[in-house]
Amino acid sequence: MEERAVAEASRLAISIGLPAQEPLAPTGPVPPEWPEAARRAATALRHELTAVSQRRVQTDVPLLAVTGLAAPGGRLRRFEAQGELGTAEGMKATLLVNGMPFQVEIVSVFGSVVTLSAPAEVPMTNEATLRTDLSWLLNEQSKRLHELVHGGPGFNAAAALAAVTPPDVRVPSRQPIPPGLSGLNQGQRAAVQLGLTHGVTWLWGPPGTGKTTTVAALIAELCSRGKHVLLAAPTNAALDVAIHALLKRRPDLADGALVRIGQPADSTLHRSVLVDEIAATRGAPVARRRVEAGAELRECRKSLDALKKRELTRTEEISRLRLETQIAELQELVSALDRALKDVRRQVCREATVVAATAHQLALETLKGLTFDVVVLDEASMTTAALAMLVAGAGNGHTVIAGDFRQLPPVVVAETPEAQDWLHRSPFEKAGIPGMVSAHKDPPRLAALTMQYRMREAIGDIVSTAFYDNRLLTADSTTSRAARSRASWAKGELVVIDTTSLRSRTARRQGSLSRYNLAHAQLAASLVDAASPTARDLGLITPFAPQARLLESLLPEDHMEDWAASTVHRFQGGERDIVVYDTVDTGLGVRPLNRWFTEGHEGSEGARLLNVAASRARDHLVVIGSMDTLHKRGASRDPVWTFFAHLIDSATEMSWQAAVSTGMTELVGEDLVKRLQDDIARAATIDMWLPRGPLTLLPRLLPALKSVRSEGSEAVTIWVEPMRDGHLPDEALQARLERVNIRPCLPILESSAIIGDVIWSSSTSLLSSNPGVVLRTEHRAFAEAARRAQRRRPSAGAPGSGQLGDDCGRCRRMLIRFEQDRRGRPGLRYECAACAS
Repeated sequence: MEERAVAEASRLAISIGLPAQEPLAPTGPVPPEWPEAARRAATALRHELTAVSQRRVQTDVPLLAVTGLAAPGGRLRRFEAQGELGTAEGMKATLLVNGMPFQVEIVSVFGSVVTLSAPAEVPMTNEATLRTDLSWLLNEQSKRLHELVHGGPGFNAAAALAAVTPPDVRVPSRQPIPPGLSGLNQGQRAAVQLGLTHGVTWLWGPPGTGKTTTVAALIAELCSRGKHVLLAAPTNAALDVAIHALLKRRPDLADGALVRIGQPADSTLHRSVLVDEIAATRGAPVARRRVEAGAELRECRKSLDALKKRELTRTEEISRLRLETQIAELQELVSALDRALKDVRRQVCREATVVAATAHQLALETLKGLTFDVVVLDEASMTTAALAMLVAGAGNGHTVIAGDFRQLPPVVVAETPEAQDWLHRSPFEKAGIPGMVSAHKDPPRLAALTMQYRMREAIGDIVSTAFYDNRLLTADSTTSRAARSRASWAKGELVVIDTTSLRSRTARRQGSLSRYNLAHAQLAASLVDAASPTARDLGLITPFAPQARLLESLLPEDHMEDWAASTVHRFQGGERDIVVYDTVDTGLGVRPLNRWFTEGHEGSEGARLLNVAASRARDHLVVIGSMDTLHKRGASRDPVWTFFAHLIDSATEMSWQAAVSTGMTELVGEDLVKRLQDDIARAATIDMWLPRGPLTLLPRLLPALKSVRSEGSEAVTIWVEPMRDGHLPDEALQARLERVNIRPCLPILESSAIIGDVIWSSSTSLLSSNPGVVLRTEHRAFAEAARRAQRRRPSAGAPGSGQLGDDCGRCRRMLIRFEQDRRGRPGLRYECAACAS
């Protein structure tokens, strides 16, 4: 049975030119230090898997369709995630459509928009669920490292170890700079020259210095010398950028010489370079037989299922046995054909000049054991040291590691020493490159690009001063470059909107350490509103995921393709004409400041994050932040302090009042109660969050609040922070007597209301006699996003938003929803303040 299936698959494979047996690559050298390094890296991956599993392993996230098909052939689908994704690009997942499961690949995640590569049979749908298993990639990498502890076919352990080892201090013997490197400056040409020599070349490319252009020129030159090149990057988006740059320089590679593994994030990438497309053509006879065998298998199973539903006659028993035998044979044939198709993909990769793949593919079947003359790892600063070893080990020691170690490192959950050493550090850090540069002892095999072409001079200067020791120079061409985007509020290349006097409050989602700032988002709403007619290219970025979702809700539908809103981590590698950077943190509400602002030394995540945020801007950088809080945090003159000091000194100042007046957000004064009553009269749902203090204005709103009705849940939920003795303010007790849904909660960091499609925020309690600064914004999508951010979920026996509260069984006081444990950490319990004390 098995022999017949294998024989048929083998005949078909031979007919398309596949060798009868795949050639086995020799095992490369194994230095004595390698086994211990491989074990430690594998241990780090196990620690990360444990940490991830403790948070969640399998998770279901609801999806809403954004644009349906995003590419010819129907492979790419774009959805907006209605919750935390927490996924990695390249991860396998299950898409549930009307309860039916389909295997998909996560191609890219930008903000809350996820792009999936889906089989053609997935029906078009506006709603679906994405089920992910966060352990998959970690398991694959850990398993591969264990396989290679003592080396393995096609793996060069010496090359792998060299990618994470301090570089040779000997000056390399460089080859002559090749002719024909058009469009490169002197530093870029020198980088290509160094990259052509055997050994590890460290290519440091700060923002806008043309690192991608340099990498493309280097690979083009390697191709002309007959080298078999692996081009790897940590994400699909980064890989696609590098491929486009290479094809621009060498368009002839698109005729099969360049092969791209996996589904690209960029739907414009020519399909002739995709390994699945090439393999489908070359392996057409195998693929056709696979389709036929799959159809036969489905029909046999359908017939067998019909027989299982009744008592069988003797003839039907014989038919059942025949069907079971046929199914077993077809299953063997399908498996054999699938192996043959995998061999076709591997053969295509062997014969290509350049193979392009995301870094994690080196742990998977298509590339496992294949060898290359040269390995180029782009955006290596976002790649873990453990994964960089797997990538470099596919070569013979001629490795180019390109990136910027002053930008964001890989993201890791586990805090063990092994995880921090092998996963939080990129190959740059693991090899000690940043320390050498900081000590002004650049290693001979470091090629540093220093001329940047992206940022206008004022933006380039602040980035260079704060983060690059003044090494980064701005090209003259940036001054004469025409501006593509305009906004009335972008008065200079650097603009600061100081929100110190706004006294806006930082809050966080229940159970989350991340945070958001509703008033800051309302300022951004006005800026977006005013920019819509004239800004061609705009980016809204922030360090915090909840704030990114608020900002993303502000994007107009007619700008969804050319504007973007996301976290800084997601925006790394991108750029925009105008960038609005929302710092969020003010020191009011959530305390203390996030360590991104308090730990700003060189190499810290705070310095790297701020560097990435600022260096995304081409023409205008607008920073929204409480400057008194962010700058006057201490005397330490580290990169973060230097950035804000330089910003305050050199930026054009714009008051937050002026920012509000540009667009849809209003500053509300004496008519507060009347405006609230009008909004309540039009609303179907109302949620309020009122911090501690007298609720002087609440009685005047009671008639309007009592008139709001809905089915299935409470239309009104008013969260009130109790007094220190656990009692509610008198106004809240009166409202409860009049059957308004009052819910006590500690602490309440917000001071806001979501009334229908209207968002209200205030610097002190919104319904006090002195609510401070009050902002009002009417925007349906923004209101929904704010409601999701602030909504309390029912858990730990505690009712959530839209549900009635409970009374204490002993003293009859209302039970309080406590959202911190007794040490002040995020947590949830539901109890009576008096009886529990």
